[in-house]
Amino acid sequence: MKIQLALDLLDRDQALDVVRKAGPHVDIIEVGTSLLKLCGIQIAADIRAICPGKPLFLDMKIIDGPEREATLMSKCSPENYSMLAVASDTAVKKVLAIANENNATVVFDLQSVLNPVQRAKELKALGATQLCVHKNADCGDNLEDAFREFLDVREVTGLPVSLAGGINLNTLPIIKKQLNPAIAIVGGAILNASDCREAAIAFQKIAHSTEV
Repeated sequence: MKIQLALDLLDRDQALDVVRKAGPHVDIIEVGTSLLKLCGIQIAADIRAICPGKPLFLDMKIIDGPEREATLMSKCSPENYSMLAVASDTAVKKVLAIANENNATVVFDLQSVLNPVQRAKELKALGATQLCVHKNADCGDNLEDAFREFLDVREVTGLPVSLAGGINLNTLPIIKKQLNPAIAIVGGAILNASDCREAAIAFQKIAHSTEV
């Protein structure tokens, strides 16, 4: 299991400070949607300057303008970026085609999909290779539903599935034991920690432990 640090912040300097301290101790660094809107794609280069070689995930949440948005991603070359699973099949195919040309992985965020299992099957048929089950308490989601949805989606697709939504040091061992997602996405539990470096190390230790 990998740890993805979500920089869900509205301050460029704060975000880069977190990258300096915690970035070396996580597997993937995510530029959150709000930070990306604030800073533009230049933030990708700023992070790479601090943590060269660390995989980047840009939470673009693409839903329309597929060719334009995917082409924008090709200009900053993140290893991964997100598209909303509710996007049209035509948009999905266009984004995947451009991503494949640039050796990028599109992660399909299943948040707000009415039938996530069915949509996950459809996305796989369209060429998707990675999915994300995303539950957000701020949007009224029931976080307990995440476990069931995650297992159902992974079972029907066999694809790597990331899990996002309120993960902390207390819940991560349970998540690892019961779900063992490909990637656990962690934001506030690291960002708001008194020592974000030590928090990142603690998450990484659990994620990479061979104990189940």
